[in-house]
Amino acid sequence: MSKYKIGVVGVGPSGGILAAHLAKKGHDIVLVDIFKSHMDEIKKNGLRITNYRDFSVNFPKENICYSIDELKNRDVDTLFIAVKASLLEQVLLEIRSISKPDMTLISLQNGLDTEDLIAEFFGKENTLRIVVNFAGNLLDNGIISMSFFNAPNYIGVLTPSAEEKAKKLAEIITDAGLETAFTPEIKKYEWEKSILNTMSPVCVVTRKTMKEILDFKETRKIVGEIIHEGIEVARARGIDFKPSFFDYCMGYLDKAGHHKVSMQADIEKGTPSEIEFLNGKIVEYGKIEGISTPYNSIFTSLIRAIELQSFDR
Repeated sequence: MSKYKIGVVGVGPSGGILAAHLAKKGHDIVLVDIFKSHMDEIKKNGLRITNYRDFSVNFPKENICYSIDELKNRDVDTLFIAVKASLLEQVLLEIRSISKPDMTLISLQNGLDTEDLIAEFFGKENTLRIVVNFAGNLLDNGIISMSFFNAPNYIGVLTPSAEEKAKKLAEIITDAGLETAFTPEIKKYEWEKSILNTMSPVCVVTRKTMKEILDFKETRKIVGEIIHEGIEVARARGIDFKPSFFDYCMGYLDKAGHHKVSMQADIEKGTPSEIEFLNGKIVEYGKIEGISTPYNSIFTSLIRAIELQSFDR
């Protein structure tokens, strides 16, 4: 299979896991992140993936970038955006200054509608969305623990003219060891993943892992109510889930083990979380559709309050 020169903006767990697998397969991967000590370690000793998968991979020193501006003249024609959704608009403004007319941008983020924002900047024909079903945590500079992978990932388009690009990328990522399928229904999988992620605020408020939350009867019930609300809103928006979808969600989450949600890491670092693209979107669309979402509303408000406290320090 042909090798590609691919950029990954944001070398946290999701972006780092994808980049490491692609680089291990031999693709020319350019990494971009402002986290200097993390990037310095990758530049010196490579990126290590542990736990669910265990391997290390080195990157050419010239492929380690500390700003988007460094992507100039790197001939990157495919760019995965793995920064937090809360930072997306700012990052897109920076990418616009270095982009080429035929550059393909792929949203690799949590939350709803991130690909729509990318399309506003670069057009639907140059925009893809990938929904990944793996997760991890940054253990230390240059070390990412891969917690789980509930295959496959899904990649989709906003316009039929981009289908060939998406199908080729699905093949490339699958060949690198992360099974990925093209789907014409990417919004369905986007909603599915977002509904699964709406349990994150419960973990943040209680400072517990996913397993700890789901093993405790009372918090498990709260998670169930949050998910029920999301499913009801999604169906009102035209997303057709099977009757067994709730049970699927709970089973999926049960497989995550002692995973620390990324929203907790955001709060601890004092950076904006993705609450507005997750539970906040459920609340927003619930209001549009006339559906009550009290559990999502409460936890959206609680995270907003915690963020105020973090930013005021």
